[in-house]
Amino acid sequence: MKNSSSKNMFLLVAVIATLIAIGFHTYLTQHFYAVKFGTLEGASVCNVSSTFNCDTVTASKFASFLGIPMAMWGVAANLILLFLLCITRWNLTLDRDMTSRYAFLMSILVLLGSVVMGAISITSMTAYCLFCIGTYILSLISFVGAWKGATNPTISNLTEDIKDAFVTDKWFLGSLVAIPVIAFIANLMYTETKGFGDMEKISKERVGYWTMAPEQQFDNSKGLTLQMGTEPAVMTIVEFADFFCPHCKHAAPPIHSFVKGHTDVKLVFKPFPIDGTCNKAVQGGGDGVRCGLAASVFCAEKIAQKGWTAHDFIFEKQAEFMGAPILDKLLDQVATATGISADELKKCSSDTATLELISGMAKEGETAQIQGTPTVFVNGKLLTGGQSKPVLEEVYRAIKK
Repeated sequence: MKNSSSKNMFLLVAVIATLIAIGFHTYLTQHFYAVKFGTLEGASVCNVSSTFNCDTVTASKFASFLGIPMAMWGVAANLILLFLLCITRWNLTLDRDMTSRYAFLMSILVLLGSVVMGAISITSMTAYCLFCIGTYILSLISFVGAWKGATNPTISNLTEDIKDAFVTDKWFLGSLVAIPVIAFIANLMYTETKGFGDMEKISKERVGYWTMAPEQQFDNSKGLTLQMGTEPAVMTIVEFADFFCPHCKHAAPPIHSFVKGHTDVKLVFKPFPIDGTCNKAVQGGGDGVRCGLAASVFCAEKIAQKGWTAHDFIFEKQAEFMGAPILDKLLDQVATATGISADELKKCSSDTATLELISGMAKEGETAQIQGTPTVFVNGKLLTGGQSKPVLEEVYRAIKK
């Protein structure tokens, strides 16, 4: 009786760990689709630094298999494991001993998947995903719980169980087949429900327009740059944006996640403030706030290499900043977020050379005849819908060919 109670306790631990793992995998699945289809409105909650960054991992080529997010495969596999653990733990099977060993075998498969993904993460990735690491740890806990909760999980018994799965216990093989079935159906339902089914066709059409677009000349030495690798970029994205533009805020995460997933892609961010104070393309003057915020980003980069920190902070606080557009107070917040002296940041932001830099980049946008923000160019050519990751991926494939 004591032995049975102990096994039930371990099985319960495995059930709990598997449930939590399903939750983690579900979050990562939703995050994958948000990154892939450009609906991400902010950074992931598990973006801690450039090293521990879920967006970078999600944007990598290892984040999916057969077009289905790896996290979705994780959900499917853990659902089957949960089913086997539950019918064992609560005696919902005719042969509890054998079913407990099937649950143990399934936990081995889930753990092996974690080991493979962990190895890829260590050897081939530039960043790590904390939620992914969490699923690896949980798969180990589920494995130990299933192992300790199994009845006589010896090599000989497991071997016989595997043989029986092909003869008398084909239901177990059916449960394994259910993993890809669940993954494929769930992926299809999600993409169709969200209206992403035609995204590939739309992306190809936009790449076609991009191919025929006239090439513009930009000074890529002027702008806030982002590239994860050191090799020459085969694809250079020039983005014109305004810090008070909601569409620009939503465009930033998918563009950045795409760039972080390709070491041979470079992003050059150029401000195009909808403010006549620094942008002659805008008629009717302005209050200088948008220009000042743009200047503060480049000053943060110049002073402490914190330009992207300032960029992300301003977009994060966009609604708040728009509600109280007093430049002096806004620069105080930017200084605090970047760890820069407020006086130093303000002095640089009001400097003539800095304002001329902002005006010069805005002039580039005017010369390229941009019609609004955000506007994206790839290798000098206008890319309509360039804030969408599928469109960027399609252009990247075309360039690599």
